[in-house]
Amino acid sequence: MRPVPKPSCFTNFNYTPARTRYRQIVEQKFQARDLSYILSLLSYGITSFYDYQLDDARKAFFAAYKIDAGERPEAAKIYDWLVVDSRTVYRLKKRERELVHFYLGLCYLMDDDPARALVEFKKLRQYDQDASKLPIVSFYLGIIYEKLGKFDDARIEYRQLQQMAASGSVICNLAQMLIAHIDSFERLDLPTELDTLELVVQVDHQTEKSLGRTEVYIEPYGVVATLPEQMDSFAVQLSGAEATRKAAQEAGAKVARGCLRLLGALLLEKALPGKGKELAEDITDITLGKEEENRDRRAWGYAPLNFSFARLRLPAGTEKVRLVFYNRAGVMQGYCDYQLTGEKRRAGLAYRNQGNKTTYFIIAGLAEEFYVY
Repeated sequence: MRPVPKPSCFTNFNYTPARTRYRQIVEQKFQARDLSYILSLLSYGITSFYDYQLDDARKAFFAAYKIDAGERPEAAKIYDWLVVDSRTVYRLKKRERELVHFYLGLCYLMDDDPARALVEFKKLRQYDQDASKLPIVSFYLGIIYEKLGKFDDARIEYRQLQQMAASGSVICNLAQMLIAHIDSFERLDLPTELDTLELVVQVDHQTEKSLGRTEVYIEPYGVVATLPEQMDSFAVQLSGAEATRKAAQEAGAKVARGCLRLLGALLLEKALPGKGKELAEDITDITLGKEEENRDRRAWGYAPLNFSFARLRLPAGTEKVRLVFYNRAGVMQGYCDYQLTGEKRRAGLAYRNQGNKTTYFIIAGLAEEFYVY
């Protein structure tokens, strides 16, 4: 039989199969006491987030945060293996921990709870001062402060966003627009916004193949915005300092392991001839953990490589938005339609805004597993 050729571009996203599969994996790994349980929990959380199942996403991210912090949920206390130490549950890297708070904050923001969203973004900065220099963090903190009515704080975030970018860049122009928006609002000079709605778009590029520009298209106006392939990088990887520190820790652990084995063998061999070495190995594994348990061999599969984002004002009455995705060569990879209204609505929304106007959120995760042809 001749193979059926795959269409050249995708026409939709479907996160439900991946979400369902990871829900099953989470339950299986939890019962099997698999050491990578927390990473499956994160993959379930982010696929639920893309699928706009915000309650499930929030629960997954919150559980992962508590487990990593060594705080077991009440319902899981009977599972003593969840006690976090270097030998049992996978410990999140710094960037992984920050991403948990980032997506947890977005869950609250999209669910019209900016106060809790602010708490999560502050935790993100608390873990890493370099996060203050990430454009996407300042972008969302500005939106959160606006929704809380703290316009001076929002202006500070947008000015910081402006300082991060080169003059004339997409980020710089976006920051200037956001600052002008706050200035106009405080002067009650918003005639152009009376007949508009607000849309926040975020594209998570999760593979090298997905990198490329994104066009925001609405009828009958055509392309109303173009997002570049990268506006911020939040890759889950060790920084130079972290890599150096990790190498030093591993070298120190190797020396400690060797010394403990040698000393234990010498002492125990006298007491138990012929069994000292074996007992020393067991004591070392109990004390320091088995080497394969301490080795980082796992990764959060759906953590994005980088982000693109925008905040737009669309004509009032806009019912559908299309995102069109291109690769680096400029070839269209596919598109996805997002219904803003009706029973088949596909965009997240938050109601609290200036004058109680609605803010819509479109967040797309680009991985081939999600494409529908």
